[in-house]
Amino acid sequence: MVKAGVVAFSTLAAGLAAFLAAPSPAAAQDCKVRVGRIVPMTGPLASVGKMTPWVDENKMKVVKAAGGIEVGAQRCAIEYKVYDSKSTVAGSAEAANRAILEDKVEVLMAQGTPDTTNAPADLCERYGLPCITSNTPVEAWLFGPDGKPKTYKSTFHLFFGVPDLVKNHIGMIKSLPGGFNGRIGYLYPNDPDGVVFASLFDPAFKGEGWTPTDPGRFEQGLPDFSAIINQFKRNRVEVVTGVLAPPDLQNYLQQAAQAGFKPKMYVIDKGTGYPDAMQAIGKPGIDILSVNFWSPAYPGRSKFGGWTGQEFADRYEAENKPLYYTPTGAYEDASYDILFDAMVRAKSTDKAKLIEALKQTDLDTIVGRVKFNAQNYSVQPLGGAQWRIDAATNRWVKDNVYNAVYPDVRKTAEMRVYQQ
Repeated sequence: MVKAGVVAFSTLAAGLAAFLAAPSPAAAQDCKVRVGRIVPMTGPLASVGKMTPWVDENKMKVVKAAGGIEVGAQRCAIEYKVYDSKSTVAGSAEAANRAILEDKVEVLMAQGTPDTTNAPADLCERYGLPCITSNTPVEAWLFGPDGKPKTYKSTFHLFFGVPDLVKNHIGMIKSLPGGFNGRIGYLYPNDPDGVVFASLFDPAFKGEGWTPTDPGRFEQGLPDFSAIINQFKRNRVEVVTGVLAPPDLQNYLQQAAQAGFKPKMYVIDKGTGYPDAMQAIGKPGIDILSVNFWSPAYPGRSKFGGWTGQEFADRYEAENKPLYYTPTGAYEDASYDILFDAMVRAKSTDKAKLIEALKQTDLDTIVGRVKFNAQNYSVQPLGGAQWRIDAATNRWVKDNVYNAVYPDVRKTAEMRVYQQ
């Protein structure tokens, strides 16, 4: 579903009260900037865009009170429109073409895996449009099909990088209370994520001297994991790693429990990133670890709103009971801050000047400090998450239990052995 709205913005850099006391520049209606937002609102990645409408409204409430974003001697209104990528490459390309060519947007933002970010980024480069993308690993955004890095001139990206991902996983496994026997099992399916993760982690794990049990790349939706589970049991596997969609993870965990297989640690990505997915998995999901690409444990504060990550998540959950915050919503909030900050510093709505201002970004956000390098990306922090159910509220909680790669992402709990 496409949503649109016209709202006014202003920088809160020196505080809202100070801004309101300042002399008024030209009225917001004298200047208008059209922003397109490409997000998976439907399809298998719809959880990624679950917070999008609220993030938009939350940002608008705060900045609207200031009467418009101050750009040089004028205040500018923002005309924004959300386009559904439909969770596909084709859908995101269609959305970007419509936004750029038909609706004549002047800035584009896209978030939510390469399926949503990469085609819009390529089109922004073709048309010289300022673009901010997020929620795709840096390397998946940077490298083209030929394996060579792309040259980005007008598109700017923020998210975690693969080297940090590998360090994080190895560090979590080494931090397992009591250690383990070095025998590690793989759950990497025959899909793009599974193939890439296996190619990344297998040599890294072997480099640590660990012995893998690799059942090979299996098809998504595998109904019977018993052969894989039996391999793990025979080989005395104590740590299982993988990248599984929620239905596959739920199916596997139920069958592992029935077979009496309980390793000391699960480190599973993809299906473990969102609380609603963990709710669906249920009790077997307690104590599973995953990469923490955002949680309220992250450092930073919104320049255009003033909230910390914890305050941001708390506000969303208070206003949207019984829903949970999603990590991707924090990157949307940060993308807005990056855009507004660049507009203020550019003192102009000219695209070339805005692109130049984006290049010079050095900004504190709720996803950490954002500073784009010469290749137009900013590597954001990572932590190690472990899931539990809070006894008092019966709600799922993502504890940050590992922070050696980025100590600024504070630990909120100690790591636990899986369901021991």
